Amino acid sequence: KLGYRYSRFNMDLNEFFSMIKSETSVKASANGSYQQLAFLDLITSDLIDIGDIQAFNDCNNPSYNGAHIHGFDIEENEESDSVRIDLFITDYEQRDGLERIGKTDVDLYFKRLLKFFTESLNNELYQKIDESNSAYRIAEYIEDYKENIDEVNLFFISERATSEKFKDFLRIEIDGINIKYHFWDISRWANLRNTSKSREAIEIDFVDRYDSALACLDASNLTEKMRSYLVVVPGGVLADLYNDHGARLLEQNVRSFLQAKGGVNKGIRRTILDQPEYFFAYINGITATASSVEVEDIGGVLKITKLVDLQIVNGGQTTVSLARAKLKDGADLSRIYVQMKLSIINSDLTDEDLVAKISQYANTQNKVNASDLSANHPYHVKLEELSRRIWAPVVQATAYRQTQWFYERSRGQYNEMLQKDTRLNKIKYPKSQLFNKTDLAKYMMVWDFNEPKWVNMGAQKNFVKFTEEILKNWKKKEFQNSINEDYYKKVIARAIIFKRTERIVQTQPWYTNGYRANIVIYALAFVAWHLKRNKKEINYQQIWKNHEISQAFESMLITLSKAVNDILLNTDHPSRTTSNISEWAKKDGCWAQITGSYKDALESC
Repeated sequence: KLGYRYSRFNMDLNEFFSMIKSETSVKASANGSYQQLAFLDLITSDLIDIGDIQAFNDCNNPSYNGAHIHGFDIEENEESDSVRIDLFITDYEQRDGLERIGKTDVDLYFKRLLKFFTESLNNELYQKIDESNSAYRIAEYIEDYKENIDEVNLFFISERATSEKFKDFLRIEIDGINIKYHFWDISRWANLRNTSKSREAIEIDFVDRYDSALACLDASNLTEKMRSYLVVVPGGVLADLYNDHGARLLEQNVRSFLQAKGGVNKGIRRTILDQPEYFFAYINGITATASSVEVEDIGGVLKITKLVDLQIVNGGQTTVSLARAKLKDGADLSRIYVQMKLSIINSDLTDEDLVAKISQYANTQNKVNASDLSANHPYHVKLEELSRRIWAPVVQATAYRQTQWFYERSRGQYNEMLQKDTRLNKIKYPKSQLFNKTDLAKYMMVWDFNEPKWVNMGAQKNFVKFTEEILKNWKKKEFQNSINEDYYKKVIARAIIFKRTERIVQTQPWYTNGYRANIVIYALAFVAWHLKRNKKEINYQQIWKNHEISQAFESMLITLSKAVNDILLNTDHPSRTTSNISEWAKKDGCWAQITGSYKDALESC
């Protein structure tokens, strides 16, 4: 069974509901969007932040014969040609007060979303949807690429709270495709907002879910911070663990975080299928961490029955290969066992550097240290210090108060700050002026890097690429000294440009397709590219001073974003390698197509 536990949080649930309702209204007004889309944008931003999803594209609900959908994302693995699809549905209705939702309603929404997928997979649903409906493209994609789809994640997001604890959503398989259910109600969202952790902890009951406690040897008890175990994991259990929880198990894995190509290792697969009895001898084991463990003596053998926040920090490829072999090849894993070195780090004493070093030393071939990717890097610390010190200029829109932008270097800092003095700090640091590390990477990479495809690949991948650039430049004293007040004002100016461009696109009459993020990214990347070609620069100090962009700049962005939209939608272009727009936006060929149109469609801008 898949599930989670609620914990107590500081804000009353009714207060949290009211806060989200207010944030939704503000976001809808700021972006010129529907309330439902603003609600989905809010929660999916948090899910992107914790790494549960890479991106979110909204789409119109076709409401065809019980098949419903409100959003999607597609991830293609170029090496293995496998495809992961995330599908979203919500019941957001701008309710006046907090209401409860029961299992019958939850099941109904999941059935509607699953029906959209199965109708698209088996019954050519796209032919029954008008081509102008943005759901047409995702339905068509599912039909065209159904042989490559490995995993489908169904997300039901509700503004209501559960009237009971749901732990019973089982993972199912359809034609070798792994289908997983993810239910986010207002209570679970409140818990997420209240925690400073970068992800939601996975709780695993090996006896209840897998009917298999893990035999282990207590290897050490030398420090209060950590205990270590040597564990033998049945191959089938490890495969089911990954099929249940996916990449969430690998978040501390340096190679996973650096987005190494996650294809299945051919040698490992060959051993699984042809010589399973030699797997234990041939294949290196895995290294893992967890925050707590329950161990019992069962028949004279020490066995692990439960783990909280299990993370595989080395051995991700072994894990993925076993999972895929079981799901796609129907492999018998009964003769396969995997050795695991498990370190239990007390959750009350969790040391980020300790976890990072375990990950780093278990992956010694990686050039970038895990600790380098942390929020404690001097670059992020300096930006945080600047954001707490520098006040935004008083402009007409905020003439009655002075405000600051808030750089959230570590997850949860903003909410922690609000709890100290909610009313005054909300005025000082309005939510519209909050940005985090992945936002920062997005704002900077659009302008500074010549491959905007990275920004289209999603928040986590883009942040990793941004980190590589920062680490490379940080070796230069000149760059370190440049992280000053002017640099910070440039960051904020870019945030202002980005947010304004999002609103521009959202309010255009031609915008009906749900690819706002791709349009915004490439429109701004084209501006950056054009300025570099002509050896010109944006006047960031002027944008900072006015806290808005000029009318001329806005007019240019309206024309340019329309041109970019037309290019993205032109699926007949000879260079196109896929009909899916969000995937095409991640390719080098997409950027080449856009810049190649400079002399015609875009020159007028």
